[in-house]
Amino acid sequence: MALKQLPIVPSGDPGGLAESANAGVQRINRPVISDATKIDPIVILFCPDGAISLDESGFVISYKFCKGCGICAKESEGIVMVPEYTGPKGIF
Repeated sequence: MALKQLPIVPSGDPGGLAESANAGVQRINRPVISDATKIDPIVILFCPDGAISLDESGFVISYKFCKGCGICAKESEGIVMVPEYTGPKGIF
């Protein structure tokens, strides 16, 4: 019996796993696209909250849904993690 060849697509809406957008998440680092040519499209499937999408202009990271886990940066060379807060230390 031959297996059906189905496309691999995300099955949920962006932010579908979050109770509400970025609810109670204190992100320490955030992903930034450093080189869009080095991003593997499979990284869209690895994002647990669907914060990475692809539109006409290229890859887009929605910080509304991103919790800063870093999975995308680990799986793709074109994304790097940078500190969320770069101000003076010791204030908060």
